[in-house]
Amino acid sequence: MFKNIVLIVLTGLYSRFRKLVETRRVQKVGYNSLSVSIPKEYAEEMNLKKGDTILFQEDSDGTLRLIPATKAREGARATLRADQAGSVEMLTGLVVGAYALGYDTIEVAGKEPLDQATVDGVLGTVRRLRGMEVVESDENRIVAKSFLDPTKFPVDSLVKRLQILVSRSLEYVTESLDLKQTAGLNRVARVKEEVDELYWLILRQLLVALNRRELASQIGIESPLHASGNRVSAKTLEEISGIIQDIAEELVRLRGLGTRMDPKVAASMKKLAAKAGEAFNTTVESLLTPDVKLIGRSLALVEETMGLEKEVTDELLASGEFGNARVLVSYFGQLARYCNIIIEIASHRMLRKTSRVVTVQQ
Repeated sequence: MFKNIVLIVLTGLYSRFRKLVETRRVQKVGYNSLSVSIPKEYAEEMNLKKGDTILFQEDSDGTLRLIPATKAREGARATLRADQAGSVEMLTGLVVGAYALGYDTIEVAGKEPLDQATVDGVLGTVRRLRGMEVVESDENRIVAKSFLDPTKFPVDSLVKRLQILVSRSLEYVTESLDLKQTAGLNRVARVKEEVDELYWLILRQLLVALNRRELASQIGIESPLHASGNRVSAKTLEEISGIIQDIAEELVRLRGLGTRMDPKVAASMKKLAAKAGEAFNTTVESLLTPDVKLIGRSLALVEETMGLEKEVTDELLASGEFGNARVLVSYFGQLARYCNIIIEIASHRMLRKTSRVVTVQQ
């Protein structure tokens, strides 16, 4: 439910980024210069006056951005009404959504003193939001502020960190497939928490890049058109992490039931897990370094993983036993199918620039 809350918040609050659209006629000034007047609404919002400096920035899509160079814009603020949220889970989901949307200050306030469950929920959530700290607190409100420098966290470096974490989780469950060495399973949930935190940070970075385009290149977003691919890639990695957590939880359940895993079945599943891990890591590498050979290798590994999934499933069906193992096998197939989403985005990245495969004319 928490994921759904965050997605609803992200969808509902996009209106914050709606900008002024107005037509202006180009005027000639002197012999060589052209001018366009600044809309009054924008000038008032930016507190611009005669003599202020404006930076002009040309984007890769041909648009020209105006950036008030001498005006420090006050960070955006979201005030959440605790008494209107309905539940602590909904309220904490709104906090995460406000963070992901790039609000610099998030205030949780209530008409009545906040109850302990609300305080604990909000404080626990803020602690998981990278760069956010509680700066004010009393019985009726909690105020958190971001001290994060967005230029220090390029999106691709965050995606690389996600890859490392997800790959580590996959290693933990692979080691435990025989239900003998299960100590690593306890670490999977902790890794998933870190994955979620990085995922929220990536969302924040992408929306900051869209809203503050002067920072976009430092965040690693060449154009607004590319942000959607990064968004989908991050979500896919987060979903893959969720699949691995499902595998870990199933293994813990089987261990608790005293289930014994046949050595041959465990060996087959470990082989499948290793192939899925290879497909996953190669796929993410093809995303971070778009190359036709890497992309082709990723496609081949995904196909090999799905073929191996079918082989192992057929073996289990033929034996008439090990129904629980079939559930685990299907999870690895899901993981491989999610890789196809990232491969598609990697292909699109490769097509952005001229290479030995493609010549691009802007």
